[in-house]
Amino acid sequence: MNNSHARLIDGMTATLRSEVLPRLSDDFARGQVFGVINLLNTLRVRGDWAIGYLHDEVAAQRNSFERAAEILGEAGVEGPARPTTPLPEPTVAADLERLRDEGNAAIIAWLHWLWSDPAGLDPALAAGVEAALRESMRAEVKIELAHSSRPMFAEMSQGTEG
Repeated sequence: MNNSHARLIDGMTATLRSEVLPRLSDDFARGQVFGVINLLNTLRVRGDWAIGYLHDEVAAQRNSFERAAEILGEAGVEGPARPTTPLPEPTVAADLERLRDEGNAAIIAWLHWLWSDPAGLDPALAAGVEAALRESMRAEVKIELAHSSRPMFAEMSQGTEG
């Protein structure tokens, strides 16, 4: 039976903490080990095998575009092109990263369009569309933070556990 990547990384960090760190007296070397532990913790939640957060980011973008299109549609206005292909269930992080990056590029295009003051667009309507797009950006930051390991800057610089 194979262990999951997360379990393997947990085992590596546990070994570094219980077997390696206690045998190191040099603060610089200990700081380097904490740096490796920090890197392993980041890989644990951000590796290619952990694509759930990318899927959540793309889904948040799609929801924001749907809301923005609804706001404009109610006023009979059509905005710039937006991602409309169904959200697939890719098993490779690169596929989801591409979709997320395309969505981010589309958000930028929409914001540029809004800020160019399109003729006849009600400012309140533009504000509603911008708010819908900004919700996606806020969701992406929230998702990224939720799927990032806690930084170990103090441990790396001092060579001591937190």
